[in-house]
Amino acid sequence: MLCYSCAEQGVHQPAVALCRHCTAGLCMDHLHETAAHLASNSLLADCHHDTWAVMELPTVTDDNLRAQIDA
Repeated sequence: MLCYSCAEQGVHQPAVALCRHCTAGLCMDHLHETAAHLASNSLLADCHHDTWAVMELPTVTDDNLRAQIDA
């Protein structure tokens, strides 16, 4: 698994931990950054990893839905 924050910047850095809020992979540098961010806020604070924004959901059309059903 790669660090999510590094991957956004085009860098392939192995993840050493997961964000406790969104479970994004984090390298050691981004782990410390995220820990400091979450520690400075309340326990219910959100992280700054916008993992939902980068997800591209497939477009469902009648044709490809039928193809998936027929398969």
